Amino acid sequence: MEKDFSLGERLRQLRSERNISQRDLARIANLSPNSISLIERDETSPSVATLQSLAAALNVRMSYFFEEEAPQSVLLLKAGLRPKIENAGVVIEGMGKTLPLQELEPFTISLASKAGSGGERQVVHSGHEFVYCLQGRFEYVIDGEIYKLGVGDILIFEATLPHLWRNPFDEEAKFILILQTPNASREPIQRHFSSHPSVTHIGG
Repeated sequence: MEKDFSLGERLRQLRSERNISQRDLARIANLSPNSISLIERDETSPSVATLQSLAAALNVRMSYFFEEEAPQSVLLLKAGLRPKIENAGVVIEGMGKTLPLQELEPFTISLASKAGSGGERQVVHSGHEFVYCLQGRFEYVIDGEIYKLGVGDILIFEATLPHLWRNPFDEEAKFILILQTPNASREPIQRHFSSHPSVTHIGG
């Protein structure tokens, strides 16, 4: 059985901690106030691009929305007990809680046919991305060039290049995505936590 998980609650708590109104957060993240309200009430699930915009606006890594608050030294993440977000044919499964000085943020991404990371909106952030295709086929667009991945294929690139991912094919695709932040700086994902629980995850 999956744990109770509310992305909306985490967003609301973080916004409250930062003393930012929904309207101000919407402006900073380039989203509508109604979108922020719907996400906080768990009435809609954000796309990956929206999550990245929220993470950048609130100066946290995207994994903040998925992970446990307390840092650990060893992680065993059992199947069926990892938080998930579903939106428009995309299922994002968080796999990356916080280890001391952790640089890696791993996720499992499932893409229904014709689904993607958020339209044609490309993201840019520091560090690198590692992608490993588990099932089906999908595409990454990196700096204007299309890279097609099939089962077993690996893609690694500098995430400062504008990029997005999509599944233009008829079958579902699934892949592991690992986001890397250099030097454990905990710099927030740009453009793709006590009384202040986000502090240990804040960007440097």
